[in-house]
Amino acid sequence: MLGKKQEVQYTKFNTLIGAECSFEGRLNIKGTIRVEGEFKGEINIDGNLYIGESGRIIGNINSTNVFVAGTVEGNVNASGQLRIASKGKLFGDVDISNFILDEDAIFEGSCKMKRNGIPAKEEIRD
Repeated sequence: MLGKKQEVQYTKFNTLIGAECSFEGRLNIKGTIRVEGEFKGEINIDGNLYIGESGRIIGNINSTNVFVAGTVEGNVNASGQLRIASKGKLFGDVDISNFILDEDAIFEGSCKMKRNGIPAKEEIRD
């Protein structure tokens, strides 16, 4: 299809924070992480973050791609795609390249779009 980007795959992951787990601190990782439990702190990922329906993150996220089916209370900076699923909730500001908001998803915050790492507003000036 013309103009359609490939869908990000979250099925294979390197790290799992399970539904009965809670973690607090700073997480730096390469690869894909799936969060089904609770995480408080900062997450820096050179890869993908999948937040399941039971997952909750309180803190800021820096990642390539982020999929939210649970709850995020914090800011998201994604160089690739941010997708909030129908049961997902994001309360915070986002700075992203691609944004998909499914029907019934909740997003409260501001959104800044960028293309190839350049803020969209600066691209207009060229």
